[in-house]
Amino acid sequence: MAELEAITDIRPTKEKPQAVPAQYGRRFQLIADKPARLGRDETKMDWAVPEDDQISRFYANLAWDGTRLTVERRGPVLPDYPEAPANKIVVRDPSAKEKFMEVVKATLGPGESFWIGQTQFTLRVDDDACQDAAVDATVAPVKEERTRAQLEEIPFTDPAIVLKAMEQVPNTIKAAANDQGLFRQMLKVVMQALGRADAVGIVRIPPDCPPGERRLALVESNVRPAMLLGSRSFTPSRRLAYRAILERRRSCLHCWSTDGTDNEGSEMTLAAAPLNNSIPWAICTPFQDGSKFALYVAGHVPGSWSSLTKPAQDKILADLTQYQKIAELIVGLIETTLRMNRLSRQNNLIRQAWHRELWQFMDDPVKLDAILQPQEKEVTILFCDLRNYSLYASEHKSELLTAWKSIASALEIMAATITDKGGVVGGFRGDAVLGFWGWPESRERQVERAGQAAVRIRDRIGGRSMGKQCGLGLTHGKALAGRLGAHDLAVVDLYGPVVNLAFRLEAMTKAFGVGVIVSEDVASRISETDPDGEKLRTRKLGNVKAKGFPEPVPAYELYSIDNPTVSEWQRHEWNALVDQFTKGEWTEVYDALSAQFPDDSAAQCLMRFMNATDLSPPQGWNGAFIPPGPPEG
Repeated sequence: MAELEAITDIRPTKEKPQAVPAQYGRRFQLIADKPARLGRDETKMDWAVPEDDQISRFYANLAWDGTRLTVERRGPVLPDYPEAPANKIVVRDPSAKEKFMEVVKATLGPGESFWIGQTQFTLRVDDDACQDAAVDATVAPVKEERTRAQLEEIPFTDPAIVLKAMEQVPNTIKAAANDQGLFRQMLKVVMQALGRADAVGIVRIPPDCPPGERRLALVESNVRPAMLLGSRSFTPSRRLAYRAILERRRSCLHCWSTDGTDNEGSEMTLAAAPLNNSIPWAICTPFQDGSKFALYVAGHVPGSWSSLTKPAQDKILADLTQYQKIAELIVGLIETTLRMNRLSRQNNLIRQAWHRELWQFMDDPVKLDAILQPQEKEVTILFCDLRNYSLYASEHKSELLTAWKSIASALEIMAATITDKGGVVGGFRGDAVLGFWGWPESRERQVERAGQAAVRIRDRIGGRSMGKQCGLGLTHGKALAGRLGAHDLAVVDLYGPVVNLAFRLEAMTKAFGVGVIVSEDVASRISETDPDGEKLRTRKLGNVKAKGFPEPVPAYELYSIDNPTVSEWQRHEWNALVDQFTKGEWTEVYDALSAQFPDDSAAQCLMRFMNATDLSPPQGWNGAFIPPGPPEG
């Protein structure tokens, strides 16, 4: 695993002498081949450093290829970020006289750094040597451990301080754009509540850390004026963190000795700098959700532990126990918020799998469950299928992902058009989409809306932008709608003959050479004009034999008057000829079709059928037929 470590060190300058010294640290996880945006804008950036006002809202683009990290200053991005940042990225150049140089683009390896404003960014990988905390080189004469339940039984000695800090929690949680933002905001609360803490942080034991190794990552940190610590880094104790997170799984308090008589020859520091005549302490409180995260609080008190009187030692322990209790409270709040955030993200992902019509009911499980119960509904069904998909997939089997992207764009057009017209996307069936109207509630003019969706899909997919062929079948009638299936595979679906008929009619579009075929019920409901200005027309195709349907099925072509199959004055003549075909008056029909509709694909389909029996209706002719497809090749 690779991470980008960011250490922001704020110091007073000539330009800003009033700046309060502070240090902030965080780590961002790198994902190979996934670009990331870096800046100060927490709401829009993948990685944000909000404390550094020398970093613009959107400063740079970063890319990690699994080996090297590329950072490049962004150019103008309209409309949100029209002006590119004025200052540049700074990198270390060992061969240069000044050692540092400004660049627009840089590529770094593990352990290498670049600087923007007041922040140093360093590429960290698993092979990096973990920095040792100075406290791990000395003894800890005081080790206190308490469970969450034990800490809850201890009363607050000064509840006012805790309440004042807790007042900020609701706004703090609202201000957090993501988990990293939540950590940052909550550490501010900890700093306010624990006045004696020098540094606070969220630490994590890497999930892929091999047994026997002790790695510890400082995910987020907040350090009081760095000059008081005499160091640029805050280094938690790995020994304490592992004890709290893995070994004891409870809040642990350690006080270390800097007295040479206790640990001869040891120079004890909180952050790798000598702190004479002081007692470093730290509290590590693990999250109880199995994540291997913990809240780490560190500070120091004056004096030497061995020289303190028993009452003085007890007073220090009592005060730090209060800190331990507050830390446990904060951890509980962070855990709850993280859990709610995860549920929110899960809910958003689940929403994408549910139909948009159901989103309004997702906060009311009782009503949602009632809606999902299978019930008979008057529905309008649209089945859209891309033609020659199997052949296309076979021809591109060596590059399936590329081939699928082409198919996916067509499916997106189908689904988006259905949704835009108020329909429900019932699901994807390979290269096909099933949409329907009338569930969970009936829709005004739902047949017209479905018809408008059908002709729009045909025009968009068959147009210049896509250049693909598709067939669409449109039916209307009663069907069982709701959550159908078995066991854990139940999904929102439809069941009934009207659904099967949509499939059968779509399959006939290739034989007739038309884009949309609709049932008689749909044709009778399509109005000559609609309020949206998209005029729809139908023309007869005859009575067809559909597999699974014992009775003949009247079929109609649906088209838009803006893109007509036949002219308006020819439509009535066409319908009259189809009626004659149904009656068996083929000689007259054949001649008329040849003369008046020589290039019409539907006419050619009827003529192919008549040619197969030498222009004589077969024995027992009842007007129903199976439309023959065009000749191969």
